[in-house]
Amino acid sequence: MRFFVSILLLIFVVSKPYDAFATHYSSARISRYAKNTPRKVEDNLKVLVNHLIKPLDDDYDKAKMIAYWIASHIYYDEYLYTNESATKLMKKHKIQKPDQLLKTRSGICSEFALMFAEMCNIAGISANISVGYAYPTEVRLRRSNKKNFAHAWNYFNYNNKKIYVDTTFMSRGSLQPSGSVREYSHKRALRSFERDNKFKSNVNDFDDYYFDFDYRKEKRDRGYVRKEN
Repeated sequence: MRFFVSILLLIFVVSKPYDAFATHYSSARISRYAKNTPRKVEDNLKVLVNHLIKPLDDDYDKAKMIAYWIASHIYYDEYLYTNESATKLMKKHKIQKPDQLLKTRSGICSEFALMFAEMCNIAGISANISVGYAYPTEVRLRRSNKKNFAHAWNYFNYNNKKIYVDTTFMSRGSLQPSGSVREYSHKRALRSFERDNKFKSNVNDFDDYYFDFDYRKEKRDRGYVRKEN
């Protein structure tokens, strides 16, 4: 009888899909792992992604780990948006590729979105970039001010559902001008920030609301309207 039960259990295990035995990490555990990423694995995107997803079985958890790492390690560059119109500095800015952003550790929304998509692609997850607008509910979007609220974020498909991710809004770290913005002061800030991250990463807290969020709830919860092009 014991032998018969053992055979039944073996058949059950073999026939069950792999996902049934996937270990799902809590958000707190994923956050700790992402924030404690060894600096030595952060110089190459593939090496970094392989480290981040190593303990994970599930694509949702892998995407969350990637988003948490970006949000805690990449800072938003406020030098490029110093007023409500496109600045001279912004017009000169060339969009960084993900491997460049990994080095500078600071960028803008389109660069955050490109990095998330690329890291997900390395992890075997198909992530897309959404382009549109994100603006406070009290603002009326007009042709004259659209460029001020242009934004980029991501989504990936999981269990036949679009999972929206905005690593820019997740990030709480930023490079902030202390006075009037000049091109030389921006370059100096970037060089200093890059040096700071050379041997030990600057790690910040983040807002995990923007992993797997809903546009309608965002309007109610955060007072932001989001529209895709």
